[in-house]
Amino acid sequence: MSSLPPELADRLIRLRNADGGFPPSAGGASEPEPTALAAIALDDAAARGWLERAQRADGGFIVGPAAVSNDSPTPFAALALSPGNAGERAVDYIAGHQAPRLGFDERFPHDPETRGWGWTSRTFGWVEPTARALLVMKLLRPAAREQIADGDRVLSDRECRRGGWNYGNREVLGTAYDPYLQTTAAGLLAVQDRTDPLRDRAVAVIRQLWRAEAGGLGWAMSLAALHANGLREPALEARLSELIGRTNLLGDAVALAWAAIALGPGIERLRIRR
Repeated sequence: MSSLPPELADRLIRLRNADGGFPPSAGGASEPEPTALAAIALDDAAARGWLERAQRADGGFIVGPAAVSNDSPTPFAALALSPGNAGERAVDYIAGHQAPRLGFDERFPHDPETRGWGWTSRTFGWVEPTARALLVMKLLRPAAREQIADGDRVLSDRECRRGGWNYGNREVLGTAYDPYLQTTAAGLLAVQDRTDPLRDRAVAVIRQLWRAEAGGLGWAMSLAALHANGLREPALEARLSELIGRTNLLGDAVALAWAAIALGPGIERLRIRR
């Protein structure tokens, strides 16, 4: 198990607010997603305490205006919380808030029998929130076979032609979409346990795209996804470490937390045992 580089841990810890939570960037209010990711990266009790206080009565975690109800941080919070009531309620929330089914439309081809998860619980199932929720269900509620199968079907259905994932559909108005690095990393984390070629295609896409899509968050998530799958990419690790040292990833708490997860023991919290 890798130990977290102390300099990287210090960069992340310096962003902690007095309330124990973490903001998206220095000076901001604490939010669920950066706090949950920092809790995973640092195994941080204060961050977990903030999450327990911020959890809604229904078990979810919301960011942004109440009218929007963006509940996409909930899967990361479920992974960050200690085993027990708060974590179980977060998983219950995820299980109970799948996206609605949408009928088939030839302009936006997709499998109308699938649901997945959306950025809010009342919208179409997008790739990244589906991947987040699917990872949690596989790790924390493996008996939820129907929902896990649905999530896997969504990622199979939305896969781009040469592998990897775009944000939503693989094709719109007859145009095949190309994959993106960050969304492919999110998808790869969720399909670690699969033995079909989809997983290998996602790995190949990451190894191709990271050189073209330079950026702290995409690189950090990609390295985490590769490490969770037991794979190494020394050149990417070196480039990410250099970027952190040179830019501090612009003080982006989410990007720094993903880097700390990728390079430290926090990755074990995201690894699906096959």
